[in-house]
Amino acid sequence: MKNHLRTAVESMKEHYIQKLIDAEMYQASDEVLQSLTLTELEVLVSRIERP
Repeated sequence: MKNHLRTAVESMKEHYIQKLIDAEMYQASDEVLQSLTLTELEVLVSRIERP
């Protein structure tokens, strides 16, 4: 179970990181993105998706 949860969290983090890169908020080389939590990434993405 732990491995499935870890895999799911990492997958979601990569998804949100890609959205931030696509929105040109960050560069793909920004290591800071990898250090953010899933919740922090969700907040950043929600800010760019608001109308």
